Amino acid sequence: MDERLPQYLHRPVQILWFGADEFLLVVSTIFVAVIVGGMIGWLLIGALLLFIPWLRSKPRGYLPHLAWRWGLLSFRHYPGPTQTRFFE
Repeated sequence: MDERLPQYLHRPVQILWFGADEFLLVVSTIFVAVIVGGMIGWLLIGALLLFIPWLRSKPRGYLPHLAWRWGLLSFRHYPGPTQTRFFE
């Protein structure tokens, strides 16, 4: 059984010209925009076109950490976002 490894392990996974998290955002936004349609769908696509350059100005992994901070995601073996002190 063959397994594919990327040429450079420090580079993120890319689908087309998007990173993996950006690609998920683009596909889900376009999917919702097609379902909703009309002016709201175009506003969603416009917001996406403004959001992606802003997201690219942030460090890699910013979106999952933002979701963690809002309490939408939890990381294994890490304290919650509201915990102010952590003792190992």
